[in-house]
Amino acid sequence: MRRIGRYLFIFGYLAVLGFGLARHTLGHRAHDHVGMYFIVWDMYCGWTAWETRNHIVGQGESGEWYDLAPPWGEMVPFGSAHRRDYDVFHLHSGKIARMTLENTDHEPIHRIMVVEEAWPKRYNLPDEVWKRRTPDPKIPHSYYHIVATYGLDGVMEAKHAGWTNVLAHNALVNNPRLRDEIARAKPFLTIENLTGSQRAIQQTSFQEPAPFR
Repeated sequence: MRRIGRYLFIFGYLAVLGFGLARHTLGHRAHDHVGMYFIVWDMYCGWTAWETRNHIVGQGESGEWYDLAPPWGEMVPFGSAHRRDYDVFHLHSGKIARMTLENTDHEPIHRIMVVEEAWPKRYNLPDEVWKRRTPDPKIPHSYYHIVATYGLDGVMEAKHAGWTNVLAHNALVNNPRLRDEIARAKPFLTIENLTGSQRAIQQTSFQEPAPFR
């Protein structure tokens, strides 16, 4: 009986992993549920030198802007980041905004967007640690960037690159040598599912480097 139980456990374990691998490979609803995180092939996360927060805002007919984060409070899984800050692909921010609008009194809203706030992580150091590391004054500065817009039904209408991707793009297009290499190189494209139901083609690197002149 124990042997049968072990076989069933191994079979079930491999079946679940195979299910997640197939979903991720085929790009079929791999991000629809939080439980998919444990079985999809997504274990190589990167780290950045920037701290980011997502601000969900809406503009009323009068032109005034409103904070559309849930006024009754949010779950804070770790540190100071709220649940909406973990939505890096902005797939659920529209739903959060719609839920807030449906349960609060406000003037008619005709514009919803997510504004990303980014600042260098070094400013997260405690003051005493900062003073020991550098004599420079600690003057935090944040950058704000629109990353997504939504309709009143919470459906995403437009999506823009995050702040770190904007910096990488600007560094690329402002370098004449890199622009010249891009024009002569052969790009390498991948297909990735980031929207749950649609597949997006994105350039990840260059399959063949540009020849030297």
